[in-house]
Order: sequence, then structure tokens, then C-alpha cells
Amino acid sequence: MATNDEMIKVTNLCKHYYNGELKALDNVSYSISKGDVVVVIGPSGSGKSTFLRCLNLLEVPTSGSVVFDGIDITQKHYVDEQGNKVKLNIDEHRRKMGMVFQHFNLFPHKTILQNMILAPVKVKRMDPAEATEKAMQLLRRVGLEDRALAYPIQLSGGQKQRVAIVRALMMEPEVMLFDEPTSALDPEMVGEVLSVMTELAQSGMTMVIVTHEMGFAREVGKRVVFMANGRIVEEGTPEQIFDHPQSLRLATFLEKVL
Repeated sequence: MATNDEMIKVTNLCKHYYNGELKALDNVSYSISKGDVVVVIGPSGSGKSTFLRCLNLLEVPTSGSVVFDGIDITQKHYVDEQGNKVKLNIDEHRRKMGMVFQHFNLFPHKTILQNMILAPVKVKRMDPAEATEKAMQLLRRVGLEDRALAYPIQLSGGQKQRVAIVRALMMEPEVMLFDEPTSALDPEMVGEVLSVMTELAQSGMTMVIVTHEMGFAREVGKRVVFMANGRIVEEGTPEQIFDHPQSLRLATFLEKVL
């Protein structure tokens, strides 16, 4: 395990396309500790989502390293505590990272409850009755217990996104990754999703959130990262980022979005 509660350490991360002509990520380094709520902001095309997706190798970096729980997941092998060379099982590490996307990715032909218990039963071999009980507890937590037997088409966008969040929690992840979870929602549905995420942050869950919701970033984030042109331009507390920007690029961005 990593020391000092360091959960994720990104070093010199690069993601290039078209033989290096497009640098989606350009030498990004950052550390995330247990219990951190890191909010990533920046203009469209700045590399925010690419950075997030590299954390669990949904995007494979061109170069650099991503160390998660003390293991460099960009390598095919690692050395365990006994000194043995072990082949990396990336799926095993992904199970420790819950991921919530812009679009909800629910199975339309399955009920909400079936969507919830599918992965824990098939992947973690959880007893179906135990999984059902856990799913109902989580649905109750987000006010959707009465929708357990409904199908996704019968839910609003905000309800679907709340289901997507608690579905990820079914796998008991160590960290939750959110890729602009409210950008596909109508404005009146945004608040109900952000309230679930706020409660999750207050419970101590480690979270990395890419968002355009500046009020949420200020209120919930412990650290805010501002990205532009594939690089981290500034990072700091919400007060430092929003009230005392150090770079012209950040100041210009905030003028447009606040």
C-alpha cells in the first residue's frame, strides 16, 4: 500500500493522438489521498475527461505512470509484498474504482434492481439475496426504493443518474470517479444528483469529479484542479482557485463561467 494515505499518484502522464500532433494530456502529475474530494475544472478540450479516464486505464496513456494502492497499473507486471513478480489484472483494480459517466449506461431491458445487483452477483459472487438487500438500502438512501422494479425508460434523467451512482457503490469501491455526471441533465434535475454526491463526499468517500458546476466545485471540493491545453495550470483549495486565481488563464476562465 502507498504511504501517507496516498491512494493515486499520477506522474508525467501524457496522452497523445495523431503521432503526437494532439496532446490531450501533456506531462500531468498529481497525487490523490484517501478521503480527498478533487474537482477538475477547465474549458472543453482541456484534457479533464482524458485525465479521469486514464486513472483506471479506460484511456491508455502514451507515457507516464498511474500508481493506485501502491501498484503502477500502467505496467503489465508488479512485484508483490513477498517479492514475487505478478501479472497485473486491470479488471481487479477497476473494481476498486467506481465510475459514473455523463450518460447513465443502465441496461434498458433490466429493472433498476436487476441493474444494481448484476455486477456484485456475477463479478464478486455476492449472494443474490444479500445483493438485493444491499441494493434496496442504497436505493432507499437516494430516495428511489419505490422505483426498484421500474425500468430505466420509466425514470427521469436525474433518477437514472442517482441509480448509476448507487450501482457503482454496490461494488464497494475505494474511490469514485465522476465524468461530468450532470451535463446530460435538464437544469431542474441537476440538484438532486449533486445532493447525492455531496452526501457521498461528506461520508468520507475518495472522489475525483470532472464538472462544469462551479458552485458544487466550490462547496464540495477539498482540492480544485484547473486544466487547460492538457496541463494542470493551477490547483489549490476552492478559496484559492475561485477567489485568488494566480494565472491569467484561470482568471479569464472564471470570468466566463461565474
